[in-house]
Amino acid sequence: MKENKIKTSWEINAEQWIHVMDKQEIASRKFTNEAIVSVLKASEAKKIVDIGCGEGWLTRAITEMGKSGTGIDATVSLLENAKKKGKEAYHHISYEDLVEGKLIPKAPFDAAVFNFCLYQNKELISLLKQLKNSLIFNGEIIIQTLHPLYLTQNQLPYTSQWIADSWKGLPGSFLDGHPWYARTFERWLLDFQEAGLIVNAIIEVNNQDAIPISVIFKTQVK
Repeated sequence: MKENKIKTSWEINAEQWIHVMDKQEIASRKFTNEAIVSVLKASEAKKIVDIGCGEGWLTRAITEMGKSGTGIDATVSLLENAKKKGKEAYHHISYEDLVEGKLIPKAPFDAAVFNFCLYQNKELISLLKQLKNSLIFNGEIIIQTLHPLYLTQNQLPYTSQWIADSWKGLPGSFLDGHPWYARTFERWLLDFQEAGLIVNAIIEVNNQDAIPISVIFKTQVK
């Protein structure tokens, strides 16, 4: 049910999301975009798949690095916008497709990146396990997500839990927000272990006031 809610919410809000991203209205993205681009630039990976690519800004950034970027997403209107903006290959593939064993065209990849697009609880482990089939041996899975201290910053107990509205706090006129699962550091590390991933680096991203806003996990397939 939550997966359907997530898909529906993105379909409803795709146009508004494109507007907000094109206008660079999310202030924290100045720091988080720079951080994920820096990590991907420094990676030895040359062939990278951007999972949950949305309107494709990061896929295009991968191409601008001189690397090969491919994007996948479950929202058709976002993919159509991405195709208008870039020459990269974009494919309509959902997380459910990956969990069911669908391989990504042009696989295997050196690395996969998730940039603020993981909302699942138990389904995450299955997704990461199946994704390994589209990666080379010792391939990387790089994840940027909200910092776990988001919980205490919003007066919530520091325990993994469902958050009701993914759009809350963002600029723009978003409707029908979907739930997302917030994890503590401990829960992230346990899930990576269960998925068969080795954590090679944890990069915390701060804003101009030295407040943690995101974290990047660099993991590797065992």
